[in-house]
Amino acid sequence: MNLDFLREMLKHHEGLRLKPYRCSAGAWTIGYGWNISANKLPEDVESMLNMTGAITEEVAERLLNIGIDTAVRQCQAIFPKFDKFSDNRQIALVDFVYNVGAAGALKFKKMLAAVEVDDWNTAADELKDSDWFSQVGARAVEITAMVRQG
Repeated sequence: MNLDFLREMLKHHEGLRLKPYRCSAGAWTIGYGWNISANKLPEDVESMLNMTGAITEEVAERLLNIGIDTAVRQCQAIFPKFDKFSDNRQIALVDFVYNVGAAGALKFKKMLAAVEVDDWNTAADELKDSDWFSQVGARAVEITAMVRQG
Protein backbone atom coordinates (compact mmCIF):
# COMPACT_ATOMS: atom_id res chain seq x y z
CA MET A 1 0.00 0.00 0.00
CA ASN A 2 1.26 3.44 -0.89
CA LEU A 3 1.43 4.98 2.60
CA ASP A 4 2.60 8.35 1.29
CA PHE A 5 -0.49 8.62 -0.93
CA LEU A 6 -2.71 7.49 1.98
CA ARG A 7 -1.13 10.05 4.31
CA GLU A 8 -1.69 12.88 1.81
CA MET A 9 -5.26 11.76 1.15
CA LEU A 10 -6.04 11.72 4.87
CA LYS A 11 -4.47 15.15 5.32
CA HIS A 12 -6.64 16.47 2.51
CA HIS A 13 -9.81 14.83 3.85
CA GLU A 14 -9.27 15.69 7.51
CA GLY A 15 -7.60 19.08 7.33
CA LEU A 16 -5.25 20.27 10.06
CA ARG A 17 -6.32 21.98 13.27
CA LEU A 18 -3.81 22.52 16.02
CA LYS A 19 -6.42 23.46 18.64
CA PRO A 20 -9.24 21.16 19.78
CA TYR A 21 -12.55 21.50 17.97
CA ARG A 22 -15.82 19.59 17.78
CA CYS A 23 -16.17 17.53 14.62
CA SER A 24 -19.47 17.22 12.75
CA ALA A 25 -20.40 14.29 15.02
CA GLY A 26 -19.74 16.43 18.12
CA ALA A 27 -16.55 14.67 19.26
CA TRP A 28 -13.54 16.65 20.46
CA THR A 29 -10.90 16.38 17.75
CA ILE A 30 -7.41 17.73 17.03
CA GLY A 31 -4.68 17.51 14.41
CA TYR A 32 -5.66 15.53 11.34
CA GLY A 33 -8.96 14.26 12.69
CA TRP A 34 -7.66 12.62 15.89
CA ASN A 35 -10.82 11.93 17.90
CA ILE A 36 -9.79 12.86 21.44
CA SER A 37 -13.11 11.58 22.76
CA ALA A 38 -12.51 8.05 21.43
CA ASN A 39 -8.70 7.84 21.42
CA LYS A 40 -6.66 8.85 24.42
CA LEU A 41 -3.79 11.14 23.54
CA PRO A 42 -0.24 10.03 24.38
CA GLU A 43 0.70 11.49 27.80
CA ASP A 44 3.25 13.98 26.43
CA VAL A 45 0.74 15.25 23.86
CA GLU A 46 -2.00 15.58 26.46
CA SER A 47 0.42 17.48 28.69
CA MET A 48 1.36 19.83 25.83
CA LEU A 49 -2.29 20.42 25.03
CA ASN A 50 -3.14 21.12 28.68
CA MET A 51 -0.24 23.57 29.00
CA THR A 52 -0.56 25.44 25.72
CA GLY A 53 -4.08 24.73 24.45
CA ALA A 54 -2.64 23.51 21.14
CA ILE A 55 -0.31 21.01 19.51
CA THR A 56 2.42 21.52 16.91
CA GLU A 57 2.36 20.33 13.30
CA GLU A 58 5.02 17.79 14.25
CA VAL A 59 2.74 16.35 16.93
CA ALA A 60 -0.19 16.32 14.50
CA GLU A 61 1.97 14.29 12.08
CA ARG A 62 2.82 11.88 14.90
CA LEU A 63 -0.86 11.43 15.77
CA LEU A 64 -1.66 10.92 12.08
CA ASN A 65 0.94 8.15 11.86
CA ILE A 66 -0.45 6.46 14.97
CA GLY A 67 -3.97 6.77 13.54
CA ILE A 68 -2.91 5.27 10.21
CA ASP A 69 -1.20 2.32 11.92
CA THR A 70 -4.32 1.75 14.00
CA ALA A 71 -6.68 2.01 11.02
CA VAL A 72 -4.57 -0.43 8.98
CA ARG A 73 -4.60 -2.98 11.82
CA GLN A 74 -8.35 -2.50 12.23
CA CYS A 75 -8.89 -3.02 8.48
CA GLN A 76 -6.85 -6.22 8.64
CA ALA A 77 -9.11 -7.43 11.46
CA ILE A 78 -12.38 -6.31 9.83
CA PHE A 79 -11.51 -7.51 6.32
CA PRO A 80 -9.77 -10.92 6.46
CA LYS A 81 -8.53 -10.59 2.84
CA PHE A 82 -7.43 -6.97 3.28
CA ASP A 83 -3.77 -7.59 2.37
CA LYS A 84 -4.87 -9.06 -0.99
CA PHE A 85 -6.99 -6.04 -2.00
CA SER A 86 -5.70 -3.57 -4.59
CA ASP A 87 -3.75 -0.58 -3.29
CA ASN A 88 -6.64 1.76 -4.06
CA ARG A 89 -9.14 -0.38 -2.17
CA GLN A 90 -6.80 -0.71 0.80
CA ILE A 91 -6.27 3.05 0.87
CA ALA A 92 -10.01 3.74 0.53
CA LEU A 93 -10.92 1.34 3.33
CA VAL A 94 -8.20 2.67 5.65
CA ASP A 95 -9.41 6.23 5.01
CA PHE A 96 -12.98 5.08 5.71
CA VAL A 97 -12.04 3.33 8.97
CA TYR A 98 -9.86 6.29 10.01
CA ASN A 99 -12.95 8.46 9.51
CA VAL A 100 -15.65 6.34 11.17
CA GLY A 101 -13.58 4.12 13.47
CA ALA A 102 -13.68 0.34 13.64
CA ALA A 103 -16.95 0.33 15.58
CA GLY A 104 -18.54 2.59 12.99
CA ALA A 105 -17.27 0.49 10.09
CA LEU A 106 -18.72 -2.66 11.65
CA LYS A 107 -22.20 -1.11 11.39
CA PHE A 108 -21.97 -1.27 7.59
CA LYS A 109 -23.00 -4.92 7.56
CA LYS A 110 -24.14 -5.12 3.92
CA MET A 111 -20.98 -3.37 2.72
CA LEU A 112 -18.84 -5.73 4.81
CA ALA A 113 -20.66 -8.76 3.39
CA ALA A 114 -20.10 -7.49 -0.15
CA VAL A 115 -16.39 -6.94 0.45
CA GLU A 116 -16.12 -10.45 1.90
CA VAL A 117 -17.23 -11.93 -1.46
CA ASP A 118 -15.33 -9.37 -3.60
CA ASP A 119 -18.55 -7.74 -4.80
CA TRP A 120 -17.06 -4.29 -5.05
CA ASN A 121 -19.97 -2.69 -6.91
CA THR A 122 -22.38 -3.66 -4.13
CA ALA A 123 -19.87 -2.54 -1.50
CA ALA A 124 -19.65 0.86 -3.19
CA ASP A 125 -23.45 1.03 -3.55
CA GLU A 126 -23.85 0.31 0.17
CA LEU A 127 -21.45 3.14 1.03
CA LYS A 128 -23.31 5.47 -1.33
CA ASP A 129 -26.68 4.56 0.18
CA SER A 130 -25.57 5.41 3.74
CA ASP A 131 -26.02 8.51 5.88
CA TRP A 132 -22.20 8.66 6.04
CA PHE A 133 -22.08 9.34 2.29
CA SER A 134 -24.19 12.49 2.57
CA GLN A 135 -22.44 13.64 5.74
CA VAL A 136 -18.84 13.67 4.50
CA GLY A 137 -19.34 14.95 0.96
CA ALA A 138 -16.45 14.78 -1.50
CA ARG A 139 -14.52 12.39 0.73
CA ALA A 140 -17.28 9.79 0.39
CA VAL A 141 -17.43 10.25 -3.37
CA GLU A 142 -13.68 9.65 -3.65
CA ILE A 143 -13.62 6.64 -1.30
CA THR A 144 -16.65 5.05 -2.96
CA ALA A 145 -15.12 5.46 -6.43
CA MET A 146 -11.86 3.88 -5.24
CA VAL A 147 -13.76 0.94 -3.74
CA ARG A 148 -15.73 0.46 -6.97
CA GLN A 149 -12.87 0.87 -9.42
CA GLY A 150 -10.06 -0.81 -7.49
